[in-house]
Amino acid sequence: IDDVSPATDPMAVVLVIDTSGSMQARDSSGQTSMIAAKKAAVNFISMLTKEDRVALFSFDNKPILKMDFSDDHEAVKSAVNSLAAEPNAATCLYDTAVEAVKKAAEIPRGRRAIVLLTDGKDEKAGQSCSMHNSNDVIDIATTKSIRVPIFTIGVGPKVDARELARIASFTGGRNLLATSLADLQGLYQTIANQLKNQYLVTYITRSPSGEHTLVLKVQHDGARGQDEKRFWSPLLPVSEPLSIHFIYPGTADHVKGIVTVKTSIKPEETVAKVRYYVDAGLKKEFTAAPFDAFSWDTAGLPGGLHILRVEAVDPNGRSGAAEMTVNVAAPAGEGKPAKPALIWMAGLILLIALGGGLAWWFFQKQRQAAVDACKPDETRPLAEMPSKDIEDETVFMADYPVSQPIPPASVKVVQSECLEPGKSFKVSGITVMGRNSSNDVCIPDKSVSRKHGEIFFDDGAFHIRDLGSRNGIKVDGKRVLADGLTLHNGAKIQLAPKTILEFQSIALKAVEPDDKTRRYGD
Repeated sequence: IDDVSPATDPMAVVLVIDTSGSMQARDSSGQTSMIAAKKAAVNFISMLTKEDRVALFSFDNKPILKMDFSDDHEAVKSAVNSLAAEPNAATCLYDTAVEAVKKAAEIPRGRRAIVLLTDGKDEKAGQSCSMHNSNDVIDIATTKSIRVPIFTIGVGPKVDARELARIASFTGGRNLLATSLADLQGLYQTIANQLKNQYLVTYITRSPSGEHTLVLKVQHDGARGQDEKRFWSPLLPVSEPLSIHFIYPGTADHVKGIVTVKTSIKPEETVAKVRYYVDAGLKKEFTAAPFDAFSWDTAGLPGGLHILRVEAVDPNGRSGAAEMTVNVAAPAGEGKPAKPALIWMAGLILLIALGGGLAWWFFQKQRQAAVDACKPDETRPLAEMPSKDIEDETVFMADYPVSQPIPPASVKVVQSECLEPGKSFKVSGITVMGRNSSNDVCIPDKSVSRKHGEIFFDDGAFHIRDLGSRNGIKVDGKRVLADGLTLHNGAKIQLAPKTILEFQSIALKAVEPDDKTRRYGD
């Protein structure tokens, strides 16, 4: 490591404030929750530097973007002061959190955070108000190309403290609960201080251009923590880089079909090579003019945000690059109900099939159901993000000695509803297990959660922890919590009643299972 210094680059903060009917409640002094929240938010904005940008959402029956990212702090304060609680309005908390993450994703790199305040839970007339749930919020906020922390502030006795804590914990934020309205000023100040108390670690890398993995560890007062992040290493910069920017599409455009991407590359006459990437995958390379246009076929891409990148090199080795976040429209029919005519035709075909052989149709249907039950879950279109990771978040860790090499390890299927016994998966670094096909270990059994748990190596041993799964995890009959449990060679890992794996590490001697829970940072 060459240098560790306080981070001074500007932040992008999304403020999210509850304006549901319950925010009209008053404390013993006569002050309403709405007034106290606005005062605290305005004070929070005053603690930011003049280069920091702020966006503002309010929410009750639905999320409302009150102000887009701006460094005009007085204008943002005015927008906050204009907020008012809506009588009898609902609390669509999770839909708003998802929209806030998507807004933060428009800033492709740098320090970002979401600060969300609410006095209740996601509710409308006794039912859920949002189309999404807390797991959807966590999924999109922890997508590798986004990774934005969510800081949650709960006010009053009706907040869903457990779900707010899950969202904050899994996204890298912090959950704070106010025992009174007078606490709000201090809670916002705590978050502001934490956002400012960050450090930039600088080191020299010889990694070639492309995607890489970085593991960082921190040690302080006997406590240890670690994080793993994938990052993009660009072409080596030079003193006079080429100037590149996108002309079309823009960040506000929704594209579909075949899109002609237009760029400006200067000086164009010295360009020797240009490469266009989509979600870290090379799509086109030009070694002869024209370089400034690329025909991009978006067919097959899920609707949502994708990363578009262009790199250029001249004969003297000078290089330049530009990237942006592009919103691809959902494919035709994705998420839309079937048209009546199609339903009628499907019904007619079904009647004919039934008339020709009901028994055969029923048999085929049962076979298909069995096959579908063992298909791994694909990431939902809303939360689907490119697998490529951009250095969109500065990670701050103290210097730490190089750890011992990670010994080879694997997990073997002992029992599964869908996988053959004996199937083996490699374990290295941080290994996520679950039903989602993007996981390192994909177990398509329906009783397994999408992100069920993860195995990681620390302090000379492998450990396993629960990621908030529905059925939990047991190791040799002992339940695993989010804090983690040490694995030994031959340990039986039970993810569900009919899903059992065996942990194997040829470099570790078999020992008795560790019955002590381990904690790793906040």
